[in-house]
Amino acid sequence: MKKLIIAAAIIAAGVGGVSYANYVATQEVRAEVDKQLAMVSEQTGATFKYAGLSASVISKSVEITNMEVISPEGESVANVQSIEVKGYETDKISPHTSLDVKNLTLSKDFIATLPADTNAILASASYNLHSSLDYNEESGESDMVVKLNAKDVISFNMDIGLANSKPLMDTSLAMSKEQKQAGDTPLTYEQQLQQQTRMMQAMSKLEPRNASFVINNQGKLKELLESELSKQGMTIEQMQTMLAQQLEQAPITEEIASELTSFASGLNSLTVSAKLPEGQTMMEVNQQLMMLAGKPEELVKFINLEVKGD
Repeated sequence: MKKLIIAAAIIAAGVGGVSYANYVATQEVRAEVDKQLAMVSEQTGATFKYAGLSASVISKSVEITNMEVISPEGESVANVQSIEVKGYETDKISPHTSLDVKNLTLSKDFIATLPADTNAILASASYNLHSSLDYNEESGESDMVVKLNAKDVISFNMDIGLANSKPLMDTSLAMSKEQKQAGDTPLTYEQQLQQQTRMMQAMSKLEPRNASFVINNQGKLKELLESELSKQGMTIEQMQTMLAQQLEQAPITEEIASELTSFASGLNSLTVSAKLPEGQTMMEVNQQLMMLAGKPEELVKFINLEVKGD
């Protein structure tokens, strides 16, 4: 019994310690978030208000809840249910980092001020965004994922795998540290040019390994397409006919043309994926693709291109 009491006391102390650490972290993060939002407000004139903010030292996460964006004129622009960041660290690139934005919606008053040709379906939709980065420092491989969902309308997913990404990660981290050291002092024009050059050099060393893009109908894709085509005086049937004619002349395989036609007819989902040769930079891959222009069968084989439409 005594041992059980001692064990319970240890657990309670541990929980209490974590809770206190989370409380301290929250206060520190709140100060930093407020500082960053103040800087954005100064640059844009917009105001950012939020109802809650919490931080966890265990999951290395920060969550902001019920944020409202207010225009310089004092009118509501958008509301966000929550913004959560996980895994980000100031002194290194974490093995896994992510950003989740839930239920971002534009206010009706703001939508009313948008240009007349703005798509009403997209403007009035509620958006969820997920982005993540998985990074292996030893191998230099990384995987980037972006998922954007316009609720009840359409969703788009992208997944890109890269090799030799360590130069880019190291450069990005170094630039972040430089900005932090500069504090509130903006970088000079020369410093910005130097950073851009370093970033371009690091990006040129990237080796694309695989990529996939997925579009899914979440309910109103057909309605969305109809509204956009009507602005050009076209119907979906006319678009499908025009696409069929273009595909007959396009330098693509019959299989891919068939899958694209299936997507245009069903408007349910479209998946495009590729697996690229190892040990080649993006520039080298592009050179190979240019050489294979007009040779669809060889091109498909070179990048292992797969297309699925429904």
